[in-house]
Amino acid sequence: MVAAASFLIDTLTPSNFADRIASELVHARRVARGIVVTTPVLFPSGAHVSILVTFTGDRCLVSDDGAAYAEADMMGAGDIFRRAARSIAEECGLRFNNFEIFETDARVDTLPGIIAIVADAAKRAIHVTADRLARKLDFDLKTSIVDRLIDAFGVKRVAVDASISGASTHSWTVDALVRTESVEVAIEAVSPSPISVSSAYMKLDDIRRLDHAPKTVAALKGKSSFGADQLLILGRTSRLIDVAADWRELERIAA
Repeated sequence: MVAAASFLIDTLTPSNFADRIASELVHARRVARGIVVTTPVLFPSGAHVSILVTFTGDRCLVSDDGAAYAEADMMGAGDIFRRAARSIAEECGLRFNNFEIFETDARVDTLPGIIAIVADAAKRAIHVTADRLARKLDFDLKTSIVDRLIDAFGVKRVAVDASISGASTHSWTVDALVRTESVEVAIEAVSPSPISVSSAYMKLDDIRRLDHAPKTVAALKGKSSFGADQLLILGRTSRLIDVAADWRELERIAA
């Protein structure tokens, strides 16, 4: 198999080898409305960004045909996407109609560049959408656990976004710090995303190494949605509770 592959490469000239690579990276096919170009640009899901080119005389409509919107809709982030896509389209000199990112007046000789610009704009809009969605989910998660802690301990005993210096002397901000007559408890809300887990681990591990350290608690968004490895890692630094825990379990974290 290796010999055959070597023979194939050896028989190709630099010119047709480059053409072969290019044909593997970019595909074009005819459809009823024009041509669909599958680009090497990727959405976060791993899907390739495809661009629809519709010909009207010597001008072309170049559009992502709603592909980026479909990606955002699968994340449940259509409204977030519309705001992001509108801003990015304006920045790139393109248009957005609440569904597709497009250019209506592209010349045939500028098609490669316009296709690249539309594909990049679609990808960027999804990346911005995913980032904003993650921040919103993290905020909602933190708000949920803080509200439940206030219900369990009272507003005077719960400090939100409290600063604590860890054993390394680095200053950390925990989502909540519960103070009772006998104990302090540092609580961090954690989602199953790798970034959330690793961030919580570093923070809580540094805090627990303090002399006279507060208790550390990781409040998990749906404990069953975490991998066994994630639970093991977080369990080394803190007590694990589910954000949806009843008030008696919340009270027990300060026992």
